[in-house]
Amino acid sequence: MNPAGIDTSALLTMLGLIAAVWAIVPSTARLSFRLSLNWFDWLVIWSALLVIHGFFFQPVLTALGVPTFGPWLWGFDKSATQYLLFLLLAGFVYWRSRKTRLTRWNLGLFDELTTSLLHAGKLEELADLLQHHLASALNLAESKGVRSRLANAIRPPRPNFKVIFRDDGSISFGEDAPANWLFHKWFSFREWFADLLGPSHRVQRRAAIVVKRLLSSRRLTGHLAIVRPYLCLEVMERATRIVEDFQDEFFDALLANESSVLYSELKNNDNFGGSGRRLALPDENRILRFYCADVDVAACLGVYRSIGEAVLARIDADETLEKKINGRLLTFQDIGKHRDPIYAGIWFFRILVLEGLHQRAADHLWLHYMPHFTRRLVDRAREVRPEDEDYEFPTPLGYLLYEIVDTTAVWVRDAEALTKPGDVLAPNQLEGDHIYISFEAAEAIGRVMQAILMSPRVSRRLKSELLSVALTTLRDLEQPSHLAPLASVMREHLIEPYGFREQNDYLVVLLQFFDEQDHVLRARLGRFRMELNSALEAAL
Repeated sequence: MNPAGIDTSALLTMLGLIAAVWAIVPSTARLSFRLSLNWFDWLVIWSALLVIHGFFFQPVLTALGVPTFGPWLWGFDKSATQYLLFLLLAGFVYWRSRKTRLTRWNLGLFDELTTSLLHAGKLEELADLLQHHLASALNLAESKGVRSRLANAIRPPRPNFKVIFRDDGSISFGEDAPANWLFHKWFSFREWFADLLGPSHRVQRRAAIVVKRLLSSRRLTGHLAIVRPYLCLEVMERATRIVEDFQDEFFDALLANESSVLYSELKNNDNFGGSGRRLALPDENRILRFYCADVDVAACLGVYRSIGEAVLARIDADETLEKKINGRLLTFQDIGKHRDPIYAGIWFFRILVLEGLHQRAADHLWLHYMPHFTRRLVDRAREVRPEDEDYEFPTPLGYLLYEIVDTTAVWVRDAEALTKPGDVLAPNQLEGDHIYISFEAAEAIGRVMQAILMSPRVSRRLKSELLSVALTTLRDLEQPSHLAPLASVMREHLIEPYGFREQNDYLVVLLQFFDEQDHVLRARLGRFRMELNSALEAAL
């Protein structure tokens, strides 16, 4: 007999508090909590709750003859022990919620949770969830580990009759399947055992579907690019295999937001490093290092297309940007350029292609985007005004044209730093200490200059100054004898940008602006003058 009764007021208070809190917790938070716990965690939680309730109902258990705890130690009594168990249980749940790992067992919950967050527009919560689980989801979608290979070896070969694998794990056989009961059981057992060792094809397919649904969302990708850019880098290679345009959307979002980390990295990446005009790649510039430290990564992922197309889209479709680059220069040359998407694209290419040149990459890394940038810019330029002849760069657009010419010239000029007298150079050389990129740039600069010289929307002064940059580069190439093949390619493509004579007046215009150059420069370019005159005579 227990005259004092069992005091359950504390237990009722705690249970009521838990129920009240659970009732007001959003459904997405409940899903996240469930995602954090596996069957072992629930076993620990229910065991701890059972022990705690055992303390409350100790008189009943004693009356029933159930063994109870012995003498209390270290000053603990029943109430202190109950409190400590609750504290340990809360700490365990919190720890497990921070150590959640996405597996094939909770992939369904992850799918449900991410779908709910995405459609509710809770992108920050979803971004935080993906920070922890996106890599795991990609691992499930492309499971190629030892356990996966072992599971595939155990899994029965696909028969020549229809087999249906349902999401609940059940297996159905088509009409042509053997009716042998033992065959069905053996087939199912091997599938079940293989699934224990590694993700099944069904799990991999579902994981790929989940990842594709998430990363195909432009809104989510744009948000991740701004708030979790380095997460995107960590999964870029695997993500682009599932969602082909993920990288394109990533860079489009970075260029669209002038406060993005890309602008910051490009601004802080203008210090020379190594030989020639190669730029250093600080460790903190993680996007640039990811693509440029080993340009094979950039070539494999095609980052030049992502950046190039994003810049072209800005030039073509951004009316606000068009007004800005056709406005007054003001502080654009010193400050404004660091917030301009076109300049950002040009500077990214400058760094990337320079790295490719110095790493002896046998890939032009699509430096030929420079003529495309030039043509689109001159098409968007405003009409020339009389006062434009008074300024070196009448507008930001004029300065951007200078950056394009200078960048392309730098790729040609650095051939001198990477070669030595006696080297035998050829445009098609792709092995050894080659300068393949410099030869490609020598072709590109002719196409850049053609677009500028033939445009009625570029002032004469700016045309003359930009041609001077190209001709000065050519003059410097003609001095070392071993660079003669490179100088020859540059002369050829300044005169015939696309390998054939234009049917317009390009050669006449080129000669006019050549004659306006400094007489000392013209005197050093006698061979260019001779070849240009020969081309003009042949064209008449």
